[in-house]
Amino acid sequence: MSKLDNTKIFVKGAKPTSIGGQAIMEGVMMQGPDRIALAMRLPTDEIYLKTTKKKAQSKYSRIPLLRGVIAFVKSFLTGMNTLLESADILEEYLPEDEKETESKWEKKLNEKFGPKASWNLMMFGSVAMALLVTIVVFILMPTFVVNYLSDYISSAFILNLIEGLLRIVMFLAYIIAISRMKEIHTLFQYHGAEHKTIHCFENGAELTPANAEKFYRLHPRCGTSFLVFVLIISLLLFSLLGWPNLVMRFLSRILLIPVIAGISYELLSWAGRSDNTCIRLLSYPGIMLQKLTTAEPTRDQLEIAIIALEAVLADPSISDVDGIFTPKSKTAESEDEETHVEEDKPSGPRYSDSPDSVGNILKWAENELSEIENGRGDAFTLLSYISGMSRSDMILRKDEILGEDETIEYRKVVNERLSGTPLQYITKVQEFMGYPFRVSPAVLIPRLDTEVLADKVINVIKGLGLSRPDVLDICTGSGVLGVTIAKEIPEADVTLTDRSSDALNVAISNSQLNDVFGRCSFALGDMFDAVSEDARFDVIVSNPPYIESAEIEKLDAEVRDHEPRMALDGGPDGLYFYRRIAADAGKHLCSGGILALEIGCNQGESVKGLLEATGEYVAVSVLKDLNGLDRVVIAGKR
Repeated sequence: MSKLDNTKIFVKGAKPTSIGGQAIMEGVMMQGPDRIALAMRLPTDEIYLKTTKKKAQSKYSRIPLLRGVIAFVKSFLTGMNTLLESADILEEYLPEDEKETESKWEKKLNEKFGPKASWNLMMFGSVAMALLVTIVVFILMPTFVVNYLSDYISSAFILNLIEGLLRIVMFLAYIIAISRMKEIHTLFQYHGAEHKTIHCFENGAELTPANAEKFYRLHPRCGTSFLVFVLIISLLLFSLLGWPNLVMRFLSRILLIPVIAGISYELLSWAGRSDNTCIRLLSYPGIMLQKLTTAEPTRDQLEIAIIALEAVLADPSISDVDGIFTPKSKTAESEDEETHVEEDKPSGPRYSDSPDSVGNILKWAENELSEIENGRGDAFTLLSYISGMSRSDMILRKDEILGEDETIEYRKVVNERLSGTPLQYITKVQEFMGYPFRVSPAVLIPRLDTEVLADKVINVIKGLGLSRPDVLDICTGSGVLGVTIAKEIPEADVTLTDRSSDALNVAISNSQLNDVFGRCSFALGDMFDAVSEDARFDVIVSNPPYIESAEIEKLDAEVRDHEPRMALDGGPDGLYFYRRIAADAGKHLCSGGILALEIGCNQGESVKGLLEATGEYVAVSVLKDLNGLDRVVIAGKR
């Protein structure tokens, strides 16, 4: 088995998408934000396409863990229904002499309930039977078999371990056995085509079979990885329950399915949007299993996957389709040359091979920015900023000519980015914790490191059950900490301070942008000088300047030459502002209040020592980020 190249699975610069898919009989089903598309190659070599608008998600679909259970159930039902529907479509389009005759049982159902109701009944029966077989074979049978070993093995942990390993072995044996079937091998090829197509889209490449062919057939967010997470987590979770009698084990295995599904979903989502050593280790078993459940697709199969993906990228206002689909390229081949004469085209967007077409100007920008980290992604982002088009628009409208003013402005901002200006200072926006924030050269660009602090503080506030917390955010900059806390804690009153009036104006703008201005107050001043001496808060948060003065010249040019030095420079040892916080924060914290600070990756023990030396704090903790580096210090006021 060839060695995995993680750089082709966790592709640097790729933009993860919420679009997902599934291989079906002779085709691919894709799910986008607004609709589901099913594309198939029929026995006649024609292409069948069906799209269906998705129903609005319930509010429960956003709740961690619970959303995993909902997604698991919906995925199972949708997957089974789509697979059965694809088989039915193939049957419908078979030549008459090759179609199977209707069984007596099917005839009776049709006569009694009608064709539509009988089809729904058969679909329900098939799904129910598949679910029952899955539960019996892969969930109950392993614990039943291992029960015979309980007379010889007394350790509950060992018994659970054997059960879990047996379950995994049975699952692998099942996959290997069915992969030898011709129809299943074709299904696995379409599975590979789905992955390659999504990789192609997430990397901003033009959606063509030739481009998609270059990518790996393995993907970190595959449902196969979800099944592996389920198997591993079930092994760990069941081990905690001991080894009760057989009936209790049957019940526990079935009742814990939602819990296991919820945890597995969260792990899979995390794996899909992250890339570090921990994620690679967690993802490795699932990715290895994908080597069995995917196969290298043909270009014809990639064409089907691309059609399905493009169908879910279409404008939400476009009506659904259901029937034979003719690709644009095939239509062009069959038309007369006269239909391509410019003056015969209807009015509207102009199309040509001009260097200023969307596709060509994107290629120019990608080439110009190729030496910049994630230059391809920046090319897309800048074009979206100038034109208002989404990434999917750019792919679907690649032959459309960009307006003259937009072309000039786009070339200008690409050159500005090439000169070293940070992307966020050009687009004037940066997302933080899922919320939009305006940025300018007066403030630091919000980073993922600070999301760790925001997330910890929000969880602490919720965990303590503070009903109307008063929060102070000092050195607020763009206001990402204070505004996000106000957004996530609707009862919170937040005070944001900064010594820069320009920075404070950006923070005010962001509180308005995120609809929390009414619960935020703003004060100009140096650290705690901005608030009154008797002001008391339940929570104080800060991301102060913490880089050593001598180290600033060694920073990347984008940071050193463009971001405000006063927001970076933490003094000779980087601890200047932490000393001031240690000296003054206690005067403004209520008893039992929380102090939470972002720190540099080598400052954990130093900042912890400064706070402990005051004698005002208990339970001073240093917390790490996803890369295992010190990132946050949290302390409780005595």
